[in-house]
Amino acid sequence: MAAAGAAGTDLYDRPVSTDTSTTRPPLGLRTSDLVTAAATGLLTLPDPARRTPATRFVLRTAVAGTTGAGVWLGTDGEPALDLPGRFAFTAGAVGFVYGAAELGEAVDRALQRRLVRMGVRRPRLTMALAGVGASLAISLLERRAEAGEEEDAPEGPVLRPLPEPVRELVSAILSHTEDYDSLRLRAQLTGAREEVWGEPEDAPRLVELSVPENAPLAVPHSFTFPVSARFTSARAVPCAARVLVSGGRLAAVVVDLDEDAWEVLAEDWDAAGGDPDPLADVTLPRAQDVILVTEARG
Repeated sequence: MAAAGAAGTDLYDRPVSTDTSTTRPPLGLRTSDLVTAAATGLLTLPDPARRTPATRFVLRTAVAGTTGAGVWLGTDGEPALDLPGRFAFTAGAVGFVYGAAELGEAVDRALQRRLVRMGVRRPRLTMALAGVGASLAISLLERRAEAGEEEDAPEGPVLRPLPEPVRELVSAILSHTEDYDSLRLRAQLTGAREEVWGEPEDAPRLVELSVPENAPLAVPHSFTFPVSARFTSARAVPCAARVLVSGGRLAAVVVDLDEDAWEVLAEDWDAAGGDPDPLADVTLPRAQDVILVTEARG
């Protein structure tokens, strides 16, 4: 329970920064978006056709470096990419720029000739401004898409009907004794729903509960209900399902190892030595598959 309390503190009691000294770019753009756009314009100004092979290589390197920096900064904070993934993604982008340099310069020359035929006096400047505008437009679309995804994401838990097997299990545990305000807890269970954060699990080991606000509160307010539903997992591990009460309300039903298993594991289980998680394949049992045991409370 101490671990669960620590986890709750980490999730809900994180300090919120009030530092407003950093000025954000307009329209929701990132600083990396503005830097990439400015670099795009500056690197478009030189005419590759008028450069020597050495200076052309320098220009290509500058374009590749700018692209790599933009990719690196743009992937900062992406949950799907760890540090090696960001390195690989950035290196791939740099390699693509080098590989497509000849084709890009050919398109660049064709576009410049077309602008000259159209009577544009400064084709390179026109192309540079167009590059800046295109870069900013793409970044703006990306930021708006990200903002839309954030707005669509639920700000809190989703409440859904409590699965009947879970309701039957909790009811069996609460009905095993008339003590510990079990009548009020059973009344709460009548209107209880499942509280889901993120994607629901198909076979959970823990189900969080949400009860109506007007439900009668149990006394004592926060405790583990002293009746456990004992069962044995498919790997013959002794387990127990228990009901947690918080603030006088049903909070969750969770599977853990029972006391006998803890005593055995304390002597024999070696996680560092490769022993598997004893609860890896364990899910909430059905009411008909458990033995109800009233536990002594110290």
